[in-house]
Amino acid sequence: MASWMKQHAVARYSSIVLIVIATNAPARAQDAEQGRIEFLSKCAECHGADGKGAGPIAGKLKIRPADLTLLARKNSGVFSPDAIAETIDGRRAPRSHRSAAMPIWGCRQGPPPGSQRKSYQPKPIDALLDLPCDSEDMTRSRIRNIVEYLGRIQEK
Repeated sequence: MASWMKQHAVARYSSIVLIVIATNAPARAQDAEQGRIEFLSKCAECHGADGKGAGPIAGKLKIRPADLTLLARKNSGVFSPDAIAETIDGRRAPRSHRSAAMPIWGCRQGPPPGSQRKSYQPKPIDALLDLPCDSEDMTRSRIRNIVEYLGRIQEK
């Protein structure tokens, strides 16, 4: 009898987990698509459209951009969204981050990807730090979306 109850509880728990995953799947897919758009517009210049670190300006940088498809592999197979978000944000990173080629991402500007404002022209990477920042919620949302996208492009 106890075995049956245990199996029933596991089946019930599994059903709840599947419902939660299915309910969140469309939102996560949308976040990843927004992340892909954000990545292509803000990160691909250095990291490449495929995230492998060979973007159009990668050869001009002092420090080679990271292959972002290997983040989990280099972390013993674990993709750590919080650690990656902190790295992208860069505002709480050690001082060495500021001397790296990657700009601090925590203060991004301009219209969101897909915006109808056509007059917006991206500035060179170094100039981005001198502009007014988006709201904290917008910044966190953009970073979260990029992290979601990066999680999907990890090599096994």
